[in-house]
Amino acid sequence: MLDDPKLRNDVKVLGICAGNNAKQVEVCKSQFRIPFPLFPDEKHDIHIALGAAGTPFMIIADSKGKVLINHTGVIQDFDKTLAEIRELHKKQ
Repeated sequence: MLDDPKLRNDVKVLGICAGNNAKQVEVCKSQFRIPFPLFPDEKHDIHIALGAAGTPFMIIADSKGKVLINHTGVIQDFDKTLAEIRELHKKQ
């Protein structure tokens, strides 16, 4: 998705690392070559503010913060999810 020229400038990806400190986040980011920002959430403050959803958890929101899609668990059909994101992007 990060390489999709239609989405690259408008869609931002970030990760909230529930239960992890800054050092753990940096190790994970390096080890798995994660190309987007990761934020530590050692005390679960962000996790709780988002409703304490399971992990992984994805939120797609518009530029005003309105939640358009949320998904808990592993995405089984990435192509379908990407198509949904593209469709939402067209409507923005």
